[in-house]
Amino acid sequence: MGKTFFEVKQLKASYRQEVILKNLDFSIKEGEVIGIIGESGIGKSTFLECLLGNIHQKVMMSASEMKFLEENWLTLSSKRRREYLRQDIGIIFQNGQHSLDPLFTIGQQLEEIMLEANPQKIIETLKMVQLKETVLHLYPHELSGGMLQRVMIAMAFINQPKLILADEPFSALDVPLQMEMMQLIVHLAKQYSTATIMVTHQRELAYKFCTKVLTLEEGKLVAQKKDSLKTFNFNRLSNEKKETFFQLKNVTSHYKNENLILKNLTFDIPKYEVTGIIGHSGAGKTTLARILSGFIPYEGHILIEGKELREVLAQEKQGYYRRVQYLFQNSLLSFNPNQTVLKSLEEPLRFVRKIKDRPERIQMIEELFLKLELELDWLNKYPHQLSGGQCQRCAIARAIFAQPECLICDEITSSLDEANQEKVIQVLQKVQEETNMTIVLISHNQLLIEAICSTVVALKEGQFIETLI
Repeated sequence: MGKTFFEVKQLKASYRQEVILKNLDFSIKEGEVIGIIGESGIGKSTFLECLLGNIHQKVMMSASEMKFLEENWLTLSSKRRREYLRQDIGIIFQNGQHSLDPLFTIGQQLEEIMLEANPQKIIETLKMVQLKETVLHLYPHELSGGMLQRVMIAMAFINQPKLILADEPFSALDVPLQMEMMQLIVHLAKQYSTATIMVTHQRELAYKFCTKVLTLEEGKLVAQKKDSLKTFNFNRLSNEKKETFFQLKNVTSHYKNENLILKNLTFDIPKYEVTGIIGHSGAGKTTLARILSGFIPYEGHILIEGKELREVLAQEKQGYYRRVQYLFQNSLLSFNPNQTVLKSLEEPLRFVRKIKDRPERIQMIEELFLKLELELDWLNKYPHQLSGGQCQRCAIARAIFAQPECLICDEITSSLDEANQEKVIQVLQKVQEETNMTIVLISHNQLLIEAICSTVVALKEGQFIETLI
């Protein structure tokens, strides 16, 4: 390895009274790919934000030394820092949807960040991350989570930066694509001598490809050995009843440009069971979830308990949204950012179940939290103050207060470490066992899906392939 690109000494960070980072020392050299692992909420993303100097106003940060390319990063002017961020530092955020401007096409946004106009380079960069030229004309909301994440990888590398900071860059990708994208990042890091810091909960991926793996424990980064990994076992959720909740017959969906997303899907989703939907990124999983949730139109037929879905939506849309609850991949979207978790949880009790007495609502919330083994002090926090796993479990609690018949979960564990994946699944398991609720679980993690679902449906390029269980 060559020269050191980034170095920080005695980095400290705290949020209110909580210490996150403690006198942390860290350095990375050209060509190094360092994986940062650790449980959700431990401070991995905060560490990256401190390196960028882009920290939340309530986070207190200090360091005795912080250098980028031998320049003092702590005293750098805002203008000079922006120049570095544009030219020499590439960033891959966890959620591509929030990182891109919804009003501009992918092509316009790639052109904006390039140092020099070069249409051919844009096309070549897209090919590098396995995206077609047609993506240039699409808006962010028209792309799947996996496609968005690949766009973020392309944007990060397009100017051949000296340093890449990646925060859960593969959270929305299926396992084969995770491997391919990680291989690509390692290849590019070697080709351009790019230093890469990757925060991830996918330990096996980090050990396989990173030149060094560090774990964040008690505010410090320490070397981690592979033999310390834990294996988590999930109980299978199943039910013997064979009634049907959804029946899909020749269901088809198009982009605005008429490209097919789903092609003549025909299969049943049983009542009272947990059905898994798997497939590569771009296979149409999220589109299917949004159709079943009543958010976007479709062609063909979807019967819910024998009635056509589009007719049910036309007659009683609000009633349907109560019956079928949708859990977002990004759990923050389930909450009002300006309200505490408690206030958000009160809303389905107040407006859906018409419970007027506030002490009664609070009592019901506290009882559910205790039943689901959630922490009562989360209730007084705002959503952004919770970790991804904590927020997702609160989102499940909020959804079930509406007393739905079906819960559609769209990649709800994709950005969580193994420990928090288990906690979220355990909450779902308790809910399903106590209520016999129908659950549709969308994921690219086949091993997780097969561990907990009684039926698994596989999609490929928008088409039904097979039922695996």
